[in-house]
Amino acid sequence: MDYNPPNTRERIAARRQQRRKAAPAPPPPRRAPVAPPPGQQAVPGAQRALLAWLRNGRLASLALFLAAVGALAYVFTAPRFSVQQIRVEGNNALDAAAVAELVDLRGRPIWFVNTDQALARLRENAYVASAAIDLALPDAALVRIVERRPEVRWQAGGVHYLVDGSGKVLGPAREAAAADVLVITDSSNLELKPNEQIDSDALHLAQNLALRLPVELGFTPAQIGWDYGLGVFVRGPFGQTIVFGRSEQLDRKLAVLQVLLQDQTAFTYLDLRPANPFYQNTAPAPASVPEP
Repeated sequence: MDYNPPNTRERIAARRQQRRKAAPAPPPPRRAPVAPPPGQQAVPGAQRALLAWLRNGRLASLALFLAAVGALAYVFTAPRFSVQQIRVEGNNALDAAAVAELVDLRGRPIWFVNTDQALARLRENAYVASAAIDLALPDAALVRIVERRPEVRWQAGGVHYLVDGSGKVLGPAREAAAADVLVITDSSNLELKPNEQIDSDALHLAQNLALRLPVELGFTPAQIGWDYGLGVFVRGPFGQTIVFGRSEQLDRKLAVLQVLLQDQTAFTYLDLRPANPFYQNTAPAPASVPEP
């Protein structure tokens, strides 16, 4: 039997040749993309961009934003939302047109109305004790006021001034005083202006005397006045002057006057202010009638 020794080198070379044929060839290297010149870049078409905005919701968001901006601009600038109607409640002495002029709201955008400033202007009027302002869309304002009520008249320099219960001057009276209105005569004759303050003690004392003298003493004063040096005084029906000063110890002062009236003591001047009141009588004595 013949033995054929293997040719190892040839066999190895043949296997290597087979592997090379079976392995795929590597792809050729790619060339780097060349950038187009400036101004010639490829951009998506308008229709494609619009479709993309529709798909991702950007177009809807933009539309909503523009609509909101437009609505706000209209609301803040449209004349429809400016104050045009001003209604006044609680006014009696004051005219509604005068109140509307004081608050000065007509034509102002309702969103930017400063009610605090409007109320401050309104309270400058002496008749206004308190006030409030309510706004209502689209163009209305309601002004509610509480007026001071004149309780007495303060006569100075020939002018009657209306005065409320706290002593605040409201202004000159436009009509003659009724018979039941208390008029206090000021001997200083100073001109008064609205919002000036009268001595509240003098005011209350004069009111008390107007009520108590006729009821408790049967004495109806012809005049109740005020003087800077004397305070409150009263003119009697026969020209007597009775000085009360201030309201301290009013009951004692009334008791002294009552005793003098009951005793029919003649006097032309009575000062009840001191601890020991004094009076004097300067009226001429009646002429004596000769006996027949």
